[in-house]
Amino acid sequence: MGESEISEFISSEVTKYVERKLGGAAGHITVTVSYTSGGVEVDVDVYASALVDDAYLQRVADGAAELGICIADLIRERGWPVSRDEVRESCLRD
Repeated sequence: MGESEISEFISSEVTKYVERKLGGAAGHITVTVSYTSGGVEVDVDVYASALVDDAYLQRVADGAAELGICIADLIRERGWPVSRDEVRESCLRD
């Protein structure tokens, strides 16, 4: 299983999540997936319209990072590749 392919999949799913949550207010989204001895870290930086409440923006970024970790755990448990349907069933609760 290629780390870059998995990282791209996780980044793509996390970016789609942020775009769904923020809609047209989403500005720049940066998702960084890194591998450590303890597993995977997912960092999400989101810039949005000034009309988006800072607390809501932080909740979206935190939820996106949690989604990325959930996807990484899913891949570790089930193996690569996983489908978007599996991600929806296992990781998306809203």
